[in-house]
Amino acid sequence: MDNLMLNSELNKNIKNNVLKRNFKTLSECKIEEINRHSVIKKYQKGDLILNKENCKDSIFILLDGIIQIGYLSPLGRFHAFNYFSEKSPMNLAVCINQQAIDYNFYAFNQVRVLQIPMVFFEQEIKNNNNLMHDALSIISVRMQQLLEQMKFLQVATLHQKVCKIIIDLSQQYGTTHHLGTEIQLKISQHDLADLLSSSRQTINKEIKQLSALGVIYWQYENIIVKDDGYLKSQVNWI
Repeated sequence: MDNLMLNSELNKNIKNNVLKRNFKTLSECKIEEINRHSVIKKYQKGDLILNKENCKDSIFILLDGIIQIGYLSPLGRFHAFNYFSEKSPMNLAVCINQQAIDYNFYAFNQVRVLQIPMVFFEQEIKNNNNLMHDALSIISVRMQQLLEQMKFLQVATLHQKVCKIIIDLSQQYGTTHHLGTEIQLKISQHDLADLLSSSRQTINKEIKQLSALGVIYWQYENIIVKDDGYLKSQVNWI
């Protein structure tokens, strides 16, 4: 089997897994049908992925990477107010309420996104009450998570924010390692500083502290969580 066929089969498996995880009531037949209509697109750091101009074209589902969410000022400067790293739909609410988003999604690092044509997905929702239930459940959970995150960001210290991001990434991209959990998503300390709108020096101090405590191992873009109990305890203080 050549590389093209291997990549095609790999992409199909990735699509199947993310669709089954998000839309639990879809039959194998429907998943195959969605696979035929959908595509996987890659974005590089800084690329615009989603905004009001294209949010009604397709359902965008993150497969891997980190996305920054924010808006452009009148001077053209991007102001990030949140980040997104869950392997789930980004603009599902648009399909339900037909209202365009008024903020932008940018690739924070290398990102892959599954795109399902909106027309096709809307038709499926009309004909499948269970799929509508899945969609509303995803939106409900997302809203609850957003409220919790807003509260956290208002009161958390920088140390707690660093711990929270590492926990989130380890849960979403972690694999078993003999020292603990290795985060497969590559992210540098500079990336983390940008994500938290902090200086690189300040973030470096935080990482050194966590390393000295034996909580993490961080070398370049390789991260191993050695003590997730400590990270969770810091976040749970709030």
